[in-house]
Amino acid sequence: MKFLKGYLFLFLISSFISFSQVDTIYRAPNVYAKGKVSKNKILLKWSVDNPVLWKKSLNTGYKLERTTVLRDGNPIMKDEVVTLEEKLLPLPLPEWEALAQQDSLVLVVAQAIYGDDFQVERNDNSLNSMMLLNDENNQRFAFSMMTAEQSFLATKAAGWGYEDKTAQANEKYVYTITLLGVDGNLHASVYIGLQDKEDATPPLAPEAIFGNKTVMIVWDFASQQNLYSSYHLERSVDNSNFKRLNDYPIFSWESNSKIISYTDHLEDNNTTYYYRILGVDTFGETSLPSTTISGKGINLLEYTPQIVAKGVIAENKVSIEWTFPEEGEFKISGFNVLQGETENGQFQLVKQNLQSNTRKDLVETKLKPSNYFKIQAVAKEGGSRESFPVLIQPIDSIPPVAPIDLEGEIDSLGVVNLKWKQNIESDLKGYKVFRGYDPKEEFVQITKAIWLQNTYRDSINSKSLNKKVYYKVIAIDQRYNESNFSKIVEIKKIDIIPPSSPVIKNYSFEENKITLDFIPSSSDDVMKHFVYRRTENEEDWQLIQEIEGKKTTRFTDTNVKPKTEYYYTITAVDDSENESDPAEPLIASPLLQIVKPAIKSFDYIVDRNNRVIELYWSSKEKDIYEYQLYKKSKEGSYILYKIIEPRKEKMNFIDSNINPGNVYNYSIRAVFKDGSLSAFKEIKVTY
Repeated sequence: MKFLKGYLFLFLISSFISFSQVDTIYRAPNVYAKGKVSKNKILLKWSVDNPVLWKKSLNTGYKLERTTVLRDGNPIMKDEVVTLEEKLLPLPLPEWEALAQQDSLVLVVAQAIYGDDFQVERNDNSLNSMMLLNDENNQRFAFSMMTAEQSFLATKAAGWGYEDKTAQANEKYVYTITLLGVDGNLHASVYIGLQDKEDATPPLAPEAIFGNKTVMIVWDFASQQNLYSSYHLERSVDNSNFKRLNDYPIFSWESNSKIISYTDHLEDNNTTYYYRILGVDTFGETSLPSTTISGKGINLLEYTPQIVAKGVIAENKVSIEWTFPEEGEFKISGFNVLQGETENGQFQLVKQNLQSNTRKDLVETKLKPSNYFKIQAVAKEGGSRESFPVLIQPIDSIPPVAPIDLEGEIDSLGVVNLKWKQNIESDLKGYKVFRGYDPKEEFVQITKAIWLQNTYRDSINSKSLNKKVYYKVIAIDQRYNESNFSKIVEIKKIDIIPPSSPVIKNYSFEENKITLDFIPSSSDDVMKHFVYRRTENEEDWQLIQEIEGKKTTRFTDTNVKPKTEYYYTITAVDDSENESDPAEPLIASPLLQIVKPAIKSFDYIVDRNNRVIELYWSSKEKDIYEYQLYKKSKEGSYILYKIIEPRKEKMNFIDSNINPGNVYNYSIRAVFKDGSLSAFKEIKVTY
């Protein structure tokens, strides 16, 4: 077995070392398989994903069956199952050495299967930190799987691959590979036919990063890992005759890597070198080459200029002084001056072709509030080196112009959206926004920091008593010069607060009409009052009158019917169409049509000793239901004062609710049992 431990195995160990990683997530073991059509035969390969089952499979083997499912494009209605191999096992050890003459990678798989030991020896301890698999069987499994991915010959020798040369062009098959000697049915299937077309897409073009007599070739591995498991890299100096650079397949060493890189050393920096890559699939077949890339090595300049002094001489003119080693002058063609707005942003060429012995220069260029300058040394053989950027700022005391076209709108939730015209100053830094509730009082800044946009969103309490809110804006430049205030914009809040309710303070009624006196709403923004009415039998209120403004405080309803009881209420409406709560309802009825004569006698006696007024009256009418006595003071209106039932004896009423020095008016009428009324009889009493 000593021949299995040669230099090739040591090389592969150093190459495959990163493949040996511990998977701490448990997964149920499985069998995986893939197939490919190649030269009128079908190639198959498979593997297990578990080290324990891998070791067991070396003794139990795999069974390979083929089921025909299509013939001439038509489904096969009965099972046509052929056992291609009853048990596939690794070849006996003596047969491996001959195969190794064709492909040296066969040695690695043979050592993993038949070797007495599989311990990797190195002179340093870095291997322990790189390799996480900690037992020999895991190492055998990992190296054999990685090697089998690169060598189909080794795969077939291990009993993990097969070439079906009996497949027919007009048929399509399902190949089933079953792991023998284990509980459960561990198998994999491949659906394939000779007419299947393989993806012949060549590898993606690589990229080249040229340095001083070196180049790093980089290409994308992850996007085509289902097509190619490894690569070959070729180089040419005439774009015609290419020579392979790698002795062994190039593949990704790390499972999470997305790119592959290869460093090539160049003989000189003057020759154009051409590179291309070829993909190798898991069956060992090589693809067409990728697109060719080319380039030359770069003579890197080892000297760098350094700016030591700078200043503004005049408007749009700066002075820059720098150092550069004299011993490096013969390597450069001269200097360029670069200018940028930011330290790490783009720089523009503002002056070029300064002599290699120049160390100071005046540069005329349009200066901005902040300017960064760099000195660039240009190498004769290509490439350049740049100094660190330095900041140069001209003196600026001129503020921006005040923002214009400030406007805004507010929604029902109190969210205010402001916008104004963007300032055009090149050195503009931003804005500050101010708010107030009185244009004559001091405004408060509501932007905590300098605001960069020409729009702003504010939020205010929509339920506060302020009807309007005011805003103004200033602009600020990079030197923090502040503009004048913009014009103030007035924004009327969306009023969601209803006005205060009016109050019905009095009423009177006459024949076929009812008059209401009310106190209007006290709110400032009231635009009108609504008078509503309904009868006792109605549920809904009807709007019967709109009264504009607050000056009119009396309403007379003439659209009434006798013997009907009416309910009245009044609301106030403001300029935002908010309607107040209704006033306390009033119940009233119009006077009936008079059909009975008035009471004939109605008189009084003033009793100053007892401080009362005695009223007395008489009537010859019959069927009187009640008497209604009304009273009013000198300045007031009549109100229903007392209802008195009729008596056979003298009808009178003693009023003790009086005060000296007043004049009282009394009015009385009779209400008959049929609902009709008599005329009023009035008297005037001075007390």
